[in-house]
Amino acid sequence: MVPATYTTEDGYRLGVWVSFQRRQQAELSEDRRSRLNELDFVWDVRTEQWETGYSALKQYKAREGNCMVPATYTTEDGYRLGVWVNTQRATQAELSEDRRSRLNELDFVWDVHTEQWETGYSALKQYKALKGDCRVPRTHTTEDGYRLGMWVSKQRATQAELSEDRRSRLNELDFVWDARKN
Repeated sequence: MVPATYTTEDGYRLGVWVSFQRRQQAELSEDRRSRLNELDFVWDVRTEQWETGYSALKQYKAREGNCMVPATYTTEDGYRLGVWVNTQRATQAELSEDRRSRLNELDFVWDVHTEQWETGYSALKQYKALKGDCRVPRTHTTEDGYRLGMWVSKQRATQAELSEDRRSRLNELDFVWDARKN
């Protein structure tokens, strides 16, 4: 895709010309449209950009096993996938049903904070099943590298801000709110 501001070395404003071709697509002769199509001309830039992001996300998911792309993540070829993913979350209501469906097929995470909390809660349940309690040391990390001790400390520190549902779920596990008490 040629950026709208692109100018060739000899000063020709190719980006402007390309933009004009897109705007005048309906008025172009069949021959001109055909010749541009032979060059894989991009008529719909927004669709092309979305497809580029979706393709990068599919590759990320195949490699990482999830769609939890960090906000600052950039692919090896310089594509800012983290920005694209956050844009999808922010514009979820405006996305077409097809695009939402395609993202859902990848198990796309629409609410990162809920997903992160549920990951911690699941790790805590596993810890309790193994150890018999929820007295997780602050430095405890699970075998797969999850920093459960930090998650537990955060739940204690933010107890007042937790929803009633989350506090209730933790209490059902006999969660230890004050680590200093036996």
